[in-house]
Amino acid sequence: MVKEVFKVKNLENALHILEVNKYRAKVIAGGTDLVVDMKNDKFDKEILIDISDIKQLKFIEDEGDIMKIGGCSTLNEIIKSQKINSNLQGLKKACSLVGSPQIRSRATIGGNICNASPSSDLIPPLLALDAKVCIQSKSFERKEDLKDILLDKNKIKLNEDEILKYIEFKKLNPNQVLSFVKLGFRKSLSISKISCSVLLEIEENRFKNMNIALGALSKIAMREHEVEQYLKGKSINQNTINKALDMVQESISERLKNRGSVEFKSHAVKGVLKQAIYEGISLYNIN
Repeated sequence: MVKEVFKVKNLENALHILEVNKYRAKVIAGGTDLVVDMKNDKFDKEILIDISDIKQLKFIEDEGDIMKIGGCSTLNEIIKSQKINSNLQGLKKACSLVGSPQIRSRATIGGNICNASPSSDLIPPLLALDAKVCIQSKSFERKEDLKDILLDKNKIKLNEDEILKYIEFKKLNPNQVLSFVKLGFRKSLSISKISCSVLLEIEENRFKNMNIALGALSKIAMREHEVEQYLKGKSINQNTINKALDMVQESISERLKNRGSVEFKSHAVKGVLKQAIYEGISLYNIN
């Protein structure tokens, strides 16, 4: 049961309170997931530290070759940002498909990562971007690849006294685009049954490079490196793409072989990946 709430205005104060009370305290930003846990009696901390007004964690910065997004930046702020350009349409689209407008005005990119839901919409595009996260405690700052902090369903490598400070990734060049496709059971307010983000780099009608990240198909979202390697350098044609779709179907069939959803998901993933690839090609042609 929550006994005390701290509404903090700066990162240093938040980290101090967290260090002193680290086994009794929990950080809250948008609270879109945490509040649900509280209502369902799944929350066992005594102290809440509200970091939603910390300006040090609310920013979207273009730093030359690197884009940085503060952990408390809301999904609506990302959607509206002019710094997140058309090459990154997949990231904006992923944000726009999360919940309702009210949820998107509160939910944060850092919260989406820290919750580490298998059906997270933001993690696949960030994985496709090879994103890194900066994690801060009172006495130490560390930077890690996003893929390396995803441990299990709803579990990341974040210590009790740490806060996710920001996310960063390399800016895309003009030949690169990011797409995102989500399969849900309704058009709005749906939880992903399968999600896919693809970063394409195209040169002379070939896939110069391809990053593919799939979500909601295992305990954590992950990259499909074997399919990526197959597509690298291949001509853009239907035969090439069909082979990649067959490879991803085989991979998912093996990954989900003991689950009741294996037949549906191993077939459906082909359609999701196909749509993500063609969406990326379309974005490239527009740019």
